[in-house]
Amino acid sequence: MTIDTTGEWWKGSSLDDIEEYLKLLKPEGYEVHEYRRSKCQCGSLTFKLEFNSDEGSARRICVKCNFQHYLCDSQEYWDDDEYEELLCPDCHETECNIGAGYSLYDDDPSGIRWISIGVRCSNCGLLGSPVNCKVAISDVRHLLDKA
Repeated sequence: MTIDTTGEWWKGSSLDDIEEYLKLLKPEGYEVHEYRRSKCQCGSLTFKLEFNSDEGSARRICVKCNFQHYLCDSQEYWDDDEYEELLCPDCHETECNIGAGYSLYDDDPSGIRWISIGVRCSNCGLLGSPVNCKVAISDVRHLLDKA
């Protein structure tokens, strides 16, 4: 795990760097307490990402089998007419690795305060977090396993 912070963008050398990136980034000031790596039902770790950052929703499409999966509770907020496809600003590739970072409440074991979707370009390693959203409700720990 090594994150290169010397250039215009932070770049990671491995899949594990997404977790470290989100922990260092602390989106909106929220610590990442839990992290889950996205993995397709076919075993692939490489995806294309469609997202709407205003709605806090994201959908991954496996590059190996084309299976589509809505991250966390994104399906509830998804609009087929209002999303963009992730494109690496450095190398212009669309394939990436994905993970979700979760900020949890200290006093509520069933609650999630904040979710951040992290990505790593499969080609050049550029790290980013295109989707961040406040959850702020209890009884949603099941979302931890929907990355």
